[in-house]
Amino acid sequence: MGKKKKQVADKVRNKKKETDKKINPFEVKINRQKQDVLGRKISKHDKGMPGLSRSKAIKKRKQTLLQEYNHRFKSNKFVDKRFGENDATLSVEDKMMKRFVIERMRKDKHNKFSLSEGESELTHYGQSLSEIEKFDDPVISDDEDDEEEGRINAKLVAQEHFGGLLEMSNFESIDKRPWKERMEELISKSKKERHARQMEKEKSQEMTEKIDEEFKDVRFLLAAGMATDRLKTDEEIAKEEKEKLEKLEQDRIRRMNGLMEDNLPAKRMVLHGCFALDNSDKERFHVSYKDGKLLTPGGSDEDDEDMDEDNVSDTKEDSEEEDKDSGESDDGEDDEDEGGSNDESSESDSDSYADLDSDEAEEDDDKVEKSEGSKSKKKVEVADPVKAQKKQELMEAAKKELPYTFKVPDNYEELLDILHGHSDENQLIIIERMRKCHHPSLAEGNKEKLENLFSLLLQYYGDLALQEQPQFVRMEKLLRHLYELCQMSPVSSGQSILDQIKERQEEFNLICDKRNGKGLYPALDTLLLFKLVSILFPTSDFHHHVVTPTFIFIAQMLSQCPVSHERDVAAGLFLSTLCLEFVSMSKRYVPEAINFLHGVLFLASTKEEGKYEAVIPPFKPVGKHIGLLEITESLKTSTVKPLKLSEVLVTDMEKDALSNNEFRLSAISACVKLLIEFCKLYAELPSFWEIFSPVKSVCDKLPVKFYPDNLQSDIKELEKFISDHQHGIKKSLVIQKKKPKSLKMFEPEIEDEIGIKKSKKKRGTTRDFNEKQRMLHKYKKEFKGAMREIRKDTQFLARQQLHEQIEKDEDRKRKVKDLYQMLATQEGDYKAMKRAKKTGM
Repeated sequence: MGKKKKQVADKVRNKKKETDKKINPFEVKINRQKQDVLGRKISKHDKGMPGLSRSKAIKKRKQTLLQEYNHRFKSNKFVDKRFGENDATLSVEDKMMKRFVIERMRKDKHNKFSLSEGESELTHYGQSLSEIEKFDDPVISDDEDDEEEGRINAKLVAQEHFGGLLEMSNFESIDKRPWKERMEELISKSKKERHARQMEKEKSQEMTEKIDEEFKDVRFLLAAGMATDRLKTDEEIAKEEKEKLEKLEQDRIRRMNGLMEDNLPAKRMVLHGCFALDNSDKERFHVSYKDGKLLTPGGSDEDDEDMDEDNVSDTKEDSEEEDKDSGESDDGEDDEDEGGSNDESSESDSDSYADLDSDEAEEDDDKVEKSEGSKSKKKVEVADPVKAQKKQELMEAAKKELPYTFKVPDNYEELLDILHGHSDENQLIIIERMRKCHHPSLAEGNKEKLENLFSLLLQYYGDLALQEQPQFVRMEKLLRHLYELCQMSPVSSGQSILDQIKERQEEFNLICDKRNGKGLYPALDTLLLFKLVSILFPTSDFHHHVVTPTFIFIAQMLSQCPVSHERDVAAGLFLSTLCLEFVSMSKRYVPEAINFLHGVLFLASTKEEGKYEAVIPPFKPVGKHIGLLEITESLKTSTVKPLKLSEVLVTDMEKDALSNNEFRLSAISACVKLLIEFCKLYAELPSFWEIFSPVKSVCDKLPVKFYPDNLQSDIKELEKFISDHQHGIKKSLVIQKKKPKSLKMFEPEIEDEIGIKKSKKKRGTTRDFNEKQRMLHKYKKEFKGAMREIRKDTQFLARQQLHEQIEKDEDRKRKVKDLYQMLATQEGDYKAMKRAKKTGM
């Protein structure tokens, strides 16, 4: 009994010694429930300690994941790479044989960079046996043919010599003839191969010699070839063009003022060239001078006068050629060429003045100008009236000649003054010379001048379209200059055109406000401005700062301008053509264009009394203009002509000038062709049938029997294309017959009978299904847990990498700081030593 009491006391005493660990209440997380239900068991997950769990997880990752991370670049595994060691199908003998073969193959490879001196290498007559055992047959020279006749190939050595053991598996296929017979056959084969190689070498040598001989025949053609000049830059080309025009302008002004070549100060080069002797007509004579003049055998200077007349006629011909070429060729070089030829002839014919110095020639020229100045003028005017008349004619021709340099006008009036009175070709030449003289690379400010020139030419382009007879030819030739100027500065050019578009759109909006939202189709200048936009800028961009506003303005016109005249039809067809051109690449849907073309066909269809066609504004189902394009008589023999801008879009045309069947046929044909193109463009749209079904219905109401055959075929093609591209007719929305189920409401379930516990088990399910659902739930739960653990592992590794990077940065900063400190100490010591030296001195 005593022992039992002692044991109980010990237990009590031990319990008192144990101290319970206190739990920090801030570390405990309690998952509170939304509703407290009596009798519900408390789950173990309702209360947790996330801090403790996190510390345990981190400690576990440090023991496992961190160790793997630290040893990621270390390897302490031994991999058995012996051949056939893990292959159970091979016997020990097979493994040994295969290893022996691999070892021999490795030994055959000679490492020429090996520096091992312990291994001895066997040689034979100064050659290594390892190289001789290869038994290769290299290409030998002619001198070594006699010494290498007995060489055999590597195949024989592999079969007959020591390498034969390597092919034990093919032992039965080895030739069993005597060794001597086999060797003789092999030697004969090697001789034949050597002979074939020698013949091939001789053949290649003969071909080389033949090609060398043929090359000698064409070598002289390459001797005269010289390297061409490098390609000039745009700046250099512009500078040369400007200098050329300035030189031509100086020559024109000189001719216009009557300053001929004979009135200019004489040069020795011209002196030599002016006296080219014609051996067929005149005899040779010694050159002699009197008072600075050349004396002929008769003692007169008639040859000089004849020479002057020839020069005048030559100069006149040159000026006429310059007028024809319009400044494109430099004719001022002709006199220098002629002078050069005369110089050569004079030097070859006479050597009397070959020793004259330039100083003597200049003194003679000064004497001539001082003593005979006034006398020579009177002689030209009085004694030679023919020469004076020619000179006057040349001056008049120079005055009529087009100048070569022009100033860029500051305003539109100056541009008109410059271009006034000139033909179309001369106006284009003037614009071309303006651009060449003011290229942006020549001087600062030229780019701004050319940008101003673009805006002026744009205004001039519109004025040409508003004349009584629009100048389409001049406008077409002006497009090149507009395009090149636009490419030179696209931003400024685009802003100029955009300002024009905005100005015209504001005018259109004012007209719409005055006419209750109804606009008027624009004049020809606005239509051609739209066309100019499609030429100067890309229309395939999703958004463009010029094309997009223009396109919106065109769509606005097509949707707000009612058709009350034939010209409105022509203008709308022109705008629809531009819409097709704008969206041909992007395939953007343009409902305004399709609606306008549908309305044009409505104007040409036959109307029934009491029935109205469903049309969309700006078209109306009733009114006096609904039959504007309707044809009531047979025109099968008529020819459908294309619409011309010069005929249908002139501003001041008469009201009934287009009210004829010829225009109606042309408009209907253009409308049908545009619809065909739009159908091809929108064929892949899922709403194709909804877009073009109204077009097909109105085509059935056209008086096709009155149309020509080609127009009838186009209409049939349009109808067939629309019918063949029905992507399935879509059903319209209808009311659902069955009443839809109401949404589940989150309301508490009220039990009428208290005490009866309903089973949560679903009725009608099998055991396998329940097991599958349980495993699926468990799989999802484990998958989520694994993803959560992987995410936490990634975060742990990221923190570890960040910690290592911070340590590296701190270590680097510490080392840099130590280096700076050491350098500062050295610098201080150096300065102290320097001060000590100064004080000691």
